[in-house]
Amino acid sequence: MTETPPETEEREEPQVSPWIRVTMADVDGLDFEQVISGSTAADSQELGDLYRAASGAAGSGEDGTNDPARVRVWDFLWGVTGMHFKPEDTNEPFGPMLVMGDGRRSAAPSDFREHGDVLQFVAGKAANVVLRARLNDVAWLLDRKQAACGVEALKAYVELVRRIEAGELKFRHGDEDWPFHPDTKDYLLRALGLARMLGWAKPEAEPVREQLVAVRKRAVAARDPVPVHWYCELDLQMRVSDPLEVAAEIEDVLTKLPADANHHVVVDLWRLASRAYQAGKKDDDRQRCQIAAAEVMVAEAEKIASPMLASNLLGNAIAALHGIASARPRRTELRHKLVEVQANVGEEMGTFSQEIDLTELVESIQNRIKPLSVYDSLFVFAVLDQSPDPEKLRTEAIEQIRKHPLSSLFGAAHLDDEGKVIHRTGGAGGFGDPDDSVVAQQIAQAEGIRRHISVSGQIEPARRTMTSGHYLSEDTFYALTSQSPFVPQDLAQTFARGFNRFFQGDFTSALYILTPLLENSLRHVLKQHGHDVTTFDNAGQTQEDRTITSLFDGMRSELDAVFGRDITEDISHVFLGRPGPAIRHGVAHGLLHDGSPYGVDAIYGCWLIFRLCLIPLFPYRAELGLT
Repeated sequence: MTETPPETEEREEPQVSPWIRVTMADVDGLDFEQVISGSTAADSQELGDLYRAASGAAGSGEDGTNDPARVRVWDFLWGVTGMHFKPEDTNEPFGPMLVMGDGRRSAAPSDFREHGDVLQFVAGKAANVVLRARLNDVAWLLDRKQAACGVEALKAYVELVRRIEAGELKFRHGDEDWPFHPDTKDYLLRALGLARMLGWAKPEAEPVREQLVAVRKRAVAARDPVPVHWYCELDLQMRVSDPLEVAAEIEDVLTKLPADANHHVVVDLWRLASRAYQAGKKDDDRQRCQIAAAEVMVAEAEKIASPMLASNLLGNAIAALHGIASARPRRTELRHKLVEVQANVGEEMGTFSQEIDLTELVESIQNRIKPLSVYDSLFVFAVLDQSPDPEKLRTEAIEQIRKHPLSSLFGAAHLDDEGKVIHRTGGAGGFGDPDDSVVAQQIAQAEGIRRHISVSGQIEPARRTMTSGHYLSEDTFYALTSQSPFVPQDLAQTFARGFNRFFQGDFTSALYILTPLLENSLRHVLKQHGHDVTTFDNAGQTQEDRTITSLFDGMRSELDAVFGRDITEDISHVFLGRPGPAIRHGVAHGLLHDGSPYGVDAIYGCWLIFRLCLIPLFPYRAELGLT
């Protein structure tokens, strides 16, 4: 009898990124700049494209070398030169050029942490100034003890800017007729950042400061407003020149701009001049520039036919005048003008719709509810949907933003029915995790869709089926509310009335009864768990109960511990959060219109309160004796 050897489990070898397979032996003695010989590219990514093409040719044997070491070196240099350059982030100036939804990405600085010796060796031999700047910068970034690499990177950036200015190096997407390029500013910004970190007073920092001043003056002499803004702002940011000198140059450019100059550029220059005067402690001039910026926006608003754009400009103009005592009458005048313009915003608003077939879902809910008794159907009604996991919501939102970056690339203003801006969200960057406000906006959109499907496909069909098959009265609901730990005993009848109005389809009464009760019940449950839900005024020696906003701001961890984070996030999304319906704010301040309680958000909110009432009763359904 022969013994069969046990089957061995095959394990996948972890994939190694091609750009980190290089060794010191691979680069020793190799002319690694032969691929970019003669290149006049000013852009590191253009060098990366050359190395990538060389890697492909060497890997396929097209270059006739059949040398795996060359492939590893070309891949390594392709990875280093192809990273995204973001000099505004001083401590993390490089990032992956591409990040996929499944986590895969292109090269990032951390990938080369174990290859510092290779980086330093290649950087020390590089003759191409673009390559030399990138290699030394990454080497110093990964090992701050290598100060020499940082100094060499700084020198290389200074030389790089000089050669771009002289026309010796060019950007592939540059304009031959325009002597300024935004990437030149980025190189200067990184060089100045290095100078700051390496030692602002060191001799190596002086050339880059002089270079910034020279470029700034060239932009001012050219009367080109965009580069004037770039380099004057950079000068102010780095505190290289006297801010009053910079302010005077900006105003000189502004006085010579043509009448049809882009108002965005003009406003930005006036604001920058205001900043410069503030840095120079010239408060009167600061205010004068703020007023000038505001008046440019007002003038543009008067030209624009779109009420939405005009109201945005007027709102920004009012904000620009904030804090200027002499401008109070003008601010009042502009506020009246803003109200007049906002009255016409509704005419511009459009509706976009996407049909969703919920027929099967509706039929399934109806068939599930019909055979049940009154109270069994009410318990099923309370679990028709679940509050989503906040972490899952955030993960899905970030994946959606990365998958469709254009949908959230720009910031957004959220308007109410009267055209007033009630919330603003930022724009998503193209790399790394997006800003929290962008994620919140994406979550709000996804949650709005989920609530719509839940209400249209489950809650409403179930409610109509129950009211057509059963007699529901206040007594029916009082039998539940009077035994629910979520409901204070002295409010059980009021809760019952609110739920009865909800099931009758009187959503206006239901919403205005139940929304304030939610706040009270949250305090009630927290007190049952031993928490103090009051605030103490030391000056007046008085105590007040916390509002729902105060509970979520000051006692969020306690709420999460009692209710679970899924539920507290759901409450926040529906009743409190912006962007979102913010139902509690609308109810408390009379901001809803007659149709609001019949919207999906209000109906979902009432159902959520009903669910909170019944959740504690589920383990005791048999003991309640309800049939």
